[in-house]
Amino acid sequence: MKPVDLIRYITWHATQEGIRLSTNRLVKFLYLADLYYARFKSGQTITGFPWRFVYYGPYCTEAWNCIEEASKTGYVCKETFESTFAEDKEYSLFSCNDPDTEKLEEQIHIGILSKLQSAIKRFGDDTPLLLDHVYFDTEPMEGVKKGDLLDFSKAKMPEPLKTIQLRKIPEEKIKLAREKIKLIGKKLNKDRDKLIKDERNVEQYKDESYYRFIKLLDGEELEVGLKGTAKIKLPR
Repeated sequence: MKPVDLIRYITWHATQEGIRLSTNRLVKFLYLADLYYARFKSGQTITGFPWRFVYYGPYCTEAWNCIEEASKTGYVCKETFESTFAEDKEYSLFSCNDPDTEKLEEQIHIGILSKLQSAIKRFGDDTPLLLDHVYFDTEPMEGVKKGDLLDFSKAKMPEPLKTIQLRKIPEEKIKLAREKIKLIGKKLNKDRDKLIKDERNVEQYKDESYYRFIKLLDGEELEVGLKGTAKIKLPR
């Protein structure tokens, strides 16, 4: 895959997530794509760019130039705004709405694709969190100094989660448990049938007087202090 196509796909997927990437974030996702590829390909990268450690973490001029190329050729849409934090400063946001870009997924290994999509969803709208991630959590950045060329041969697959060995349950205990579950099921069915029968028996006493009494209970509270004995006579 050409670097410009990778830029197209990253930008397109971010747009589908409702995210417009800044130049800095787009550069970092290019780096992460190279990292994920290097984990599968013994240190090789997709772009072949000479990534170095600069002030904001992994960076290279080639990545910036490739983003500009993608913008000029119309692969991605670039919008530039004036910064509110510094005079004479601008920043750009990138998006891509070309539906044909989705086909590029077929050129990306599924293991790399899922990791890249997950990273875009998690960090796409959070520059500080993204910078912390690439700075502290990626292998090529380990033990480097500013200006150093990053070594992707350090890239390694995360260790799989250890399988927990469950103790085997004896067949006799499994059989006993099934029998108890069956007995519980029978008891629940019996109790349910009894409840239905009781409800039917009570239903015959719910005449007009009963419903007037229920309506009375739902009304205003009785005056405090009343005394006496109430009798309810059930019809025979």
